[in-house]
Amino acid sequence: MKILVVDDASFTRDLIKRTLRKSFPAVTVEEAVNGRKAQQMLQKSTFDMVLCDWEMPEMTGVELLQWCREQPQYKKETLPFVMITSRGDKSHVVEAVQSGVTDYLGKPFSAEQLVQKVVTAAKRNGIEKKLGEAPKKPTGSSGGIASGSLDVLMATTVAPKATSPKITNPTVSVKDVKIPTKVRFAGKEFRCMVVHFAKDEATMLIKSDDVIPTVLDQAVLDLTFEQKVNRLNYYVQSVATTEKKPDSAFLTVTLLLIDQDAEKEAFIKALFDSL
Repeated sequence: MKILVVDDASFTRDLIKRTLRKSFPAVTVEEAVNGRKAQQMLQKSTFDMVLCDWEMPEMTGVELLQWCREQPQYKKETLPFVMITSRGDKSHVVEAVQSGVTDYLGKPFSAEQLVQKVVTAAKRNGIEKKLGEAPKKPTGSSGGIASGSLDVLMATTVAPKATSPKITNPTVSVKDVKIPTKVRFAGKEFRCMVVHFAKDEATMLIKSDDVIPTVLDQAVLDLTFEQKVNRLNYYVQSVATTEKKPDSAFLTVTLLLIDQDAEKEAFIKALFDSL
């Protein structure tokens, strides 16, 4: 089977590709950065399934879906098309269904959910044998629904955090801090408090009535060192309540760094060393 993964976020494409390749070793996985690029690839080569994000520049997921259904080789009965998006409201689901979507997977999702959607979509079109051997069950973590969804999607095992305050490793990789600052999710700015900081991740507290970020969402965090403010790009790894109740006043949000810029890495190292 040949599967096309379409998403403008590179880390999302990488996570999906890794899950598919681990679960279905016989499957060929290719990627497109947006709907327009995917359209060009679908014209040049034949694919057996499309896993596509909704919101993308140049051509959205639903526009790509509508174009596919207009092509004789990509009708609903011949091409499974699974929409993967955080747009879960009824109107968008209805629009996707009316456009000929095969299935709908909302973010955040686990590797098991992704694999199950692929299997189900393949069965609906009678091409499940093309998936090859039975999918391997992904390994998750015990970090709860939100954190586990990213861990299993990355197909990695995350070591549990130490409960003892004693440092057994002389090299400190994470520091406990209290840094009041600002973070942006979906273009909106919110106040937050960074409580754990490392060179490639940051954990912060945010009021739950301000925003509820979604796993895999992009985030822009403001950090200041020597009177210089730097806006760093992260993505949401996990979201959890600070109390064991659904109406907890604060959320704990862990971010993983996206930036691979030498200047920003130097800035982060200098800030980390100063804490």
